Amino acid sequence: MNPVLKYRGGKSREIPRFLQYIPDDFNRYIEPFFGGGAVYFYLEPENAIINDVNTRLMIFYRQLRDNYPEMRTQLDALQQLYEENQAIYAREKALHPDDRVENMNEELYYRIRSMFNNQIDREYMEGTIYYFVNKTAYSGMIRYNRQTLLIKEYIYRQKPKNIVYIVPTNALAYELERSFKENEKFSDYTIFDKCSMVEQKENENFIEEKLFFIGTQEKYLEINQNVMGEIDLFVIDEAYKLQESVSNQRAYKLSETFLDSMAINSKKIFLLTPRAILEGFDKYEFYMFKSDFNAVDKNYVVLEEKNFFNVLLEKGSKEKTILFCNSPKQINDGYEKIKDLIKNKENMEFVRLLENEIHPDWSVVKLLKAGILTHHGQMPKYVQNRMINLFNENENYHILFGTNSISEGINTVTKNLFIHPEYNNLKDLLLLKNTIGRAGRLGRYPIGYIYSCTKIEELVENEIVISLAIANEEELSEIEDSKDNEKVLQFSEKYNLDFDFSQQLIKTYKLSLTKLEKILEALSDDRKYPGITNLPFIANRAFKNEYPGLPGTDAVLIAGYLQAFYKEGTQKMYLNTFSDRITYFKKKSKISMDNTEIINSYMQFIYSTLEYYIMPLVNIGLEVKKKHPNWHFGKNVVESLDDCKSKYYTRTYGGLNIDDLSNEHKLIVSAMKDYGMTSVLKNLSEEILDEIEKCLNVRYSTIDVLRAINNLAQNTGIHKDFYSEIKKKYMI
Repeated sequence: MNPVLKYRGGKSREIPRFLQYIPDDFNRYIEPFFGGGAVYFYLEPENAIINDVNTRLMIFYRQLRDNYPEMRTQLDALQQLYEENQAIYAREKALHPDDRVENMNEELYYRIRSMFNNQIDREYMEGTIYYFVNKTAYSGMIRYNRQTLLIKEYIYRQKPKNIVYIVPTNALAYELERSFKENEKFSDYTIFDKCSMVEQKENENFIEEKLFFIGTQEKYLEINQNVMGEIDLFVIDEAYKLQESVSNQRAYKLSETFLDSMAINSKKIFLLTPRAILEGFDKYEFYMFKSDFNAVDKNYVVLEEKNFFNVLLEKGSKEKTILFCNSPKQINDGYEKIKDLIKNKENMEFVRLLENEIHPDWSVVKLLKAGILTHHGQMPKYVQNRMINLFNENENYHILFGTNSISEGINTVTKNLFIHPEYNNLKDLLLLKNTIGRAGRLGRYPIGYIYSCTKIEELVENEIVISLAIANEEELSEIEDSKDNEKVLQFSEKYNLDFDFSQQLIKTYKLSLTKLEKILEALSDDRKYPGITNLPFIANRAFKNEYPGLPGTDAVLIAGYLQAFYKEGTQKMYLNTFSDRITYFKKKSKISMDNTEIINSYMQFIYSTLEYYIMPLVNIGLEVKKKHPNWHFGKNVVESLDDCKSKYYTRTYGGLNIDDLSNEHKLIVSAMKDYGMTSVLKNLSEEILDEIEKCLNVRYSTIDVLRAINNLAQNTGIHKDFYSEIKKKYMI
């Protein structure tokens, strides 16, 4: 008898080699690691005991023995449905050979896989589901140790009340939020990345709900932690990032988040990381989930640099292909190398949107016209999402140029991955492993091909040692100092501030005492900078190397974005568009940069720098002045801060007075800005915000805001046309 399942490591071919060692006469056959059972089915013993560590495998065999008629009926029905779907696909493919034709068996596979992963209710016996997945998965390889699936399984089984799930990027948070919210198994949780500060007295059940926060460490530190109550499960994804130097602001906040998880007595703390040797966590108690499996095989190809882009375009003409780059600049350089080799293939609707909202000279636009998609962290979220959707679902687009932004949390389906010849992060094994993991896809591309100009196969096999920066107590002392009342008191006395006010600053802005000291020292510096140009000096002085503006461009970037207009003699120029700001930058800056570099700088500036570096600095300065009017400020500092805030609000939010908005309205605006709807924000009104708010709970994510807009676009109302335009424009 042949085995009934495919199972990696089966012994069917080895039986002739060891058959001579099996006695002709025995009383009982025992096999503790059964798997596919090739030897058992060959011998067909009358008396046997079998077992396997794979519980689901043993459930299948048990149900096959005890419930065969029912399983047979279900499998026959599935086989008939499968064959009917294949026949429909074959007919449609014959009629449209050059087009991508939908195969309904793909939907069937993912639906049953969701049953297998306990994401939806089962419609079949567990043994039937196991057999189907086994037969349809590549080489019979069913994987159980995917970290996200493991966490989902834990939450579904253990049902923890309050959960915090920290992820490294907004893109990954967005994907996870959508995944959990679309799964009815988690419908009893309030899943959010933002939270309105409603007091408990206004909602007696506010703390009693099952809360599930998913977001970056920055967003976690922004929410009112009292809202969460006691945390039953605390998860940090990509926990290896704790090894980064905490002099980096993001790593610092991640370390603070980890320490917070320890301080609040979380019942379970899970750290997700690739398999590695870990150092520095000896004194902490936690669970570490490690994974280094490959769901598909990898094939490494070394190319000569002179042939690299020719091979890329050849493979990308028919197969899904990703070029992995260091930075947006390298993406731009890649375009320059291939622009003469490609034929234009223009997605006019998307092109026009980007030309109007951003700039026609943006390399992203030029590549899109050439049929090449891009993805990097310095572009709005709606552009990122559109690019990934086009790459995964549209057969007219086979090539994607991306950076680290696609190595974490982005669900891409690609056969080929090319590593740019000038890519310089090959020594970062964790990043490299994440990168090559993009190649191949279970169920579609059983083999992933990695092309490079250097041999990287051997590098990938090297063992990773992670020495966690959080073990360095000196580097993390800033966090602890900020919680030390005596040190806060000393800080208050030094700067002539009220003790309570100092504590409020620390709590509100989630900055350490060291950071606040840098800010106050910069504010009190008596440098003679007039007006708006005082701001980049303050930012650089306060944050030093953390301020991501390009050297020598800070003042121009700030002025170009924040100033409503500038005067030159009698001429007045309004800076209403990116094009206006690019023109202004080029005129004022002495640094030679192409339009793409300038645009990417603005993107980083608008979506990151302003929110995380400039506005806290501005607000701290204004709050100090308000509560302590006699406090010493440097020349023109207060005027500069006021000017910055008013012009930032004018340029970003039009006529809305952000300071006067409710917390709920502020969070809605913030969610829309996170998604990249900068042109829409100027047309918002409190009436519109009220309509969106009515579709939301007190806790919500960016996804919820987008869904609310989608819902409003589909229903009648005074602003339906406005919502419909947003939905169409940003592909909500």
